[in-house]
Amino acid sequence: MINYTELYGILHETNHFKSLSKLHRKRLVLLISKMFRGDFTHNRISTNGLIGNSIHSSLMKKEFRRNDDNGYYKKVIKPYVECINESYSFNGGENSYTKKYILKDWIYDKCFDYWRNNTDPIEISLIGKNVIPIMTVPSNGVVELDSEGNTKSSTIYINPIVEMNSDTINKTIDELETVKSKPYRKWVKRNNLIHLYGWKHTLNNTLTPNKVIQLYQESQNGRLNPLTSMSIQHIISTPQRIRRVLFDGMNLWDYDMSNSHLSIFYGLCERYGFNCPYIGEYNNNKNYYRDTWSERFHIETNKIKPYIISWLYGNTNHPHKGNPFFKTLDYLRMKKIRNDEMLMGIYNEIDKGRKLIIDNQKTKNDRLVNVMNKDYPKGNKVGSTLCFILFGYESKILQVVNEMIGDKMKVLIYDGWIGEKVDVSLLEETVKQRLDINIRFKEDKIERTDTFTLS
Repeated sequence: MINYTELYGILHETNHFKSLSKLHRKRLVLLISKMFRGDFTHNRISTNGLIGNSIHSSLMKKEFRRNDDNGYYKKVIKPYVECINESYSFNGGENSYTKKYILKDWIYDKCFDYWRNNTDPIEISLIGKNVIPIMTVPSNGVVELDSEGNTKSSTIYINPIVEMNSDTINKTIDELETVKSKPYRKWVKRNNLIHLYGWKHTLNNTLTPNKVIQLYQESQNGRLNPLTSMSIQHIISTPQRIRRVLFDGMNLWDYDMSNSHLSIFYGLCERYGFNCPYIGEYNNNKNYYRDTWSERFHIETNKIKPYIISWLYGNTNHPHKGNPFFKTLDYLRMKKIRNDEMLMGIYNEIDKGRKLIIDNQKTKNDRLVNVMNKDYPKGNKVGSTLCFILFGYESKILQVVNEMIGDKMKVLIYDGWIGEKVDVSLLEETVKQRLDINIRFKEDKIERTDTFTLS
């Protein structure tokens, strides 16, 4: 969104920000940056259309501690954020400390004023104990050390310098600035302008003028995530509708694995002799079933998919208030889902298959080792352990793809990538030969999102 140094300068104009300790000022800037990017986004507040950031008090207390004041964090954040739903709680009851926050309007106003009036190139830095400018571009976009400080396992090579279509970005900004939005959509327009102005501003940098640098870091399970210590935003955190603007007219395609985690899960169950007919049927006809369930349960199609995926990682299908999907789906709908033969079949196969996959996972020195050669303590919760295994395979699949297509891969996005046109059938065959897992890749040519959708 907005560069760390520039946001620090904007906030430093206020007396409250100046009164904070150096450490708390840095942490506050990082918190606001994450809220800009939507890193904490959970659910849309339908009553007013705002996107809230769900943040737990334990995180706030950890970031903004004061020994003599347990609620000090509230005093730190009060001038910058507001709670938009005091009754909201996620995965807990009325006493839950997770609340939804939005940034106050004055911060948006200050940032827009800065973007519209400042043309000086920015400096791209790494944010640690100190702010250190990046002076040279590394040869590989994947940094050498993983998030635990160990040498990475991934062999993926990707050019860290990314080109974007600045003409389309500027044109889209101009159109959004002049088009009139309906009152209930003004937040949509503002959110999209934040992303676009942020990328326009980031392209104007001293390190790679008119291009951006994107770095990735291997996580504990092998997945490649954004390098969070960078002072600029990452394409991974950028909504697809905005990515369509950034890469419009460049003859690039958006690729991702279809039903990646359930497909990997299904393949591993087959490998260990457990047949999953319901999951196999769903993987082959997911759009049909999602549309059917949407009509049957009177719910948007995109609400069912994350509920099913949550079963992989430890959630149940029991309709009670402790279920994180209780508010999204409600009691009666969750009860109907439990009585649906197909969905109950999927749930039961997941319940049995999880233990089978974990029990068959390779171990070394009493620690689980996944396909990316990352290790993890035995005895953790089933959900987090399965996540470690499946994310490892997801990363291995992308590594196979990278070996095959090389520089045609321009940007990594978790279980997919943006790049030049490739033969996905050949990729699917190779993944099957090398990993014995059937994966399908979806492909979509990147073209600009229309102004109406963005406004």
